Amino acid sequence: MALEVRSLKKSYGSFSVFLDFSVNKGETLALVGPSGSGKTTALNLISGISAPEEGKIIVDGEDISALPVYRRNISVVFQDLALFPHLDVGGNIAYGLFVRKIPRKERQRIVEDTLSTVRLSGYARRRIDTLSGGEKQRVAIARALASKPRALLLDEPFSSLDAPLRKELRLEFLDIRSRSDTPCVFVTHDREEAAIVADRIALIAGGRIIETASVREIFSEPKTEYAARFFGAGQVLPCRVLEKRHDGVEVSSPPGILTVIALSEFDPEKPMIFIPHEGFSLNNSDKAGWKNFKAKVTGSVFEGSKLAVKLLLPPWESGQNQKDDEQISFELAASPRIKIPESGSNIDIWIDQSQIRFVK
Repeated sequence: MALEVRSLKKSYGSFSVFLDFSVNKGETLALVGPSGSGKTTALNLISGISAPEEGKIIVDGEDISALPVYRRNISVVFQDLALFPHLDVGGNIAYGLFVRKIPRKERQRIVEDTLSTVRLSGYARRRIDTLSGGEKQRVAIARALASKPRALLLDEPFSSLDAPLRKELRLEFLDIRSRSDTPCVFVTHDREEAAIVADRIALIAGGRIIETASVREIFSEPKTEYAARFFGAGQVLPCRVLEKRHDGVEVSSPPGILTVIALSEFDPEKPMIFIPHEGFSLNNSDKAGWKNFKAKVTGSVFEGSKLAVKLLLPPWESGQNQKDDEQISFELAASPRIKIPESGSNIDIWIDQSQIRFVK
């Protein structure tokens, strides 16, 4: 691993951050979580801005935990960019090289090469206050890359930009990253941004890493209830264990789902099941493993490219130590092209029972 964070701990009063994760060369790990979850603290510890109480930071096999900031050669792109307004673009990019006493001609060469990497060739003499928001972002990334850092850290670098520009810069970031093998930690609270820029995602909450997986895995097969709900990857429903068998655990869940799930995924303390969005359909399906159920529509709302249909699932079957009239709210993602069902109506939904998994 190019960057390893081992049992890193930092406390602030009653709140503590405890971290374990790693990043490969050329890989971008998105550290994702809500405000106050410990994301920025993680970057401060890795960069040396804050000192950990215990644990290690390993870069290319070297323990840098005790090194001061200036000896780590780890670049940080802050949310506010922290560009120097009194220096031009070239001066900003060359600042770290100047501090390291790189010769003038070599600094100029590096500045031009780095500006080319971020598609800003010819901008070296431009004043910072004449740049657009997107250009400033690229200058900040260029400055971070100019020193050929051992690790690159970004703290929500696109959060202050409007949506179209954010989308454009995310794609440009991917292009810039493809030309560098520096391990990268990209902090964001935006799940869509994480899915675009990252190779892997580490979900953090309450100062702890809840789950780490590839982008595809964490969206389609999350292992925890928290991850499934945070990323909106599908629906999480309570379930009851009917029987433990040699081939798995047979469970039931409203609205009458009966299925067998691998025993290795089973959490006896709080059994919950997860069904991805593609495991549901409002269209009649005669495929093997699909089963239809009735649900009551309570409303619907457009959410950009999808229609969210709000439903109530039928109550649990009687005689199972739960109120017969208890119903569970449910939201189904559907194509905005479908006919919007009327509120209060009962509709059929189909579920692919082969896609049901346990979550912890």
